[in-house]
Amino acid sequence: MSEIDLGQIAKNYAAKKDFEIERIASSNAIGLRPEVYSILENEIKKRNLNPNLLEGAKAQNRKYSRQEIIEYSDFLRSLSCPNCNSKTSKLNGTTQFIIKSFILFTFKEEKRVIACPDCLDKKSNEAILKSLLMGWWGIPSGIISTPFYIFKNLKSKKQNRIGNHNHTLLDFTLSNIGFIESYKNDNDKLRTLINFK
Repeated sequence: MSEIDLGQIAKNYAAKKDFEIERIASSNAIGLRPEVYSILENEIKKRNLNPNLLEGAKAQNRKYSRQEIIEYSDFLRSLSCPNCNSKTSKLNGTTQFIIKSFILFTFKEEKRVIACPDCLDKKSNEAILKSLLMGWWGIPSGIISTPFYIFKNLKSKKQNRIGNHNHTLLDFTLSNIGFIESYKNDNDKLRTLINFK
């Protein structure tokens, strides 16, 4: 990368607002070239932003072992539930599979949810009920896909109460590892990541 390119990147970063720098560092730094880290670091220092943001950017460009992902997910598991505010149970994840049909149109949605086991069960039940009531009405997609979506919800629901970190939580953690690294000491900020209200 030439000096001109780096100079242009520095100008672009300098023109961005604080929240844009925070978003780049915590969530949009995948593929960031190593020589750009110093530019990002300068902006973070100049603006007196969270110094962990640079580590968040670097975290998005590393490979992780399963154990490392589990350790990052522990930051999320220790939070209070974003739905009911309970701290009684460790948080985990589920995926809601929802299908809605309107004669000729069928809409399919998959949404990951992080919450306590009780709230995960409620979210799974909601997805099953919505799919049962609204999935069948599309021809032919709704009729064919609805049983499959109900089955996927039932399968996902079985993981809501396991004592360990489930697959959904670990996938969510890996997808958001830069944000978790950036804000691992800020529970309020981490709660914004998992809040599904």
